[in-house]
Amino acid sequence: MRLCGLLIFLSYIVYVDNAVTANFISDPRSMFPKMVRTKNAFHFLQYFMGTFRRMFRNKTEMIEHFNYYDDQVKGTDCHIQEELDFARFKSYFDRYTRTHYNPEIRIIFAIMTKDSSHMTVEFHVTSQSWFGFEDHFHMIIRAVNDENVGWGVRYLSMAFNC
Repeated sequence: MRLCGLLIFLSYIVYVDNAVTANFISDPRSMFPKMVRTKNAFHFLQYFMGTFRRMFRNKTEMIEHFNYYDDQVKGTDCHIQEELDFARFKSYFDRYTRTHYNPEIRIIFAIMTKDSSHMTVEFHVTSQSWFGFEDHFHMIIRAVNDENVGWGVRYLSMAFNC
């Protein structure tokens, strides 16, 4: 009886996991499967806020700005959004989804590098029009493994038209 209950519980977890990630198309070329493309800004936000906050075990809503782009890396029209925290990040997406019907958002690729104490995730995302900027933006998240707290997001920055 306990074994049967355990099997039902595990099948329910798999069903919920599949329902949450069904909007994302897995691409074997991506270093981060299931995080490739979506046509809905809300789904992108949901995935970011949910999966990555759980993965980083973030304890705080506030993220310091991390200026990844120096003068050699920036494009000619590159604009860096400074002092971005989760609340402002969410407000951008909320405003975007209210003003666009089924917006086209494609995640070109996501790169994740990790060692014992640092994790960096970089997204290259393109859209028809994004927060008043067109064509392309990058998002960089840097996490640090604190011995007392565990993984926590320390820096987040976004750059547009790069």
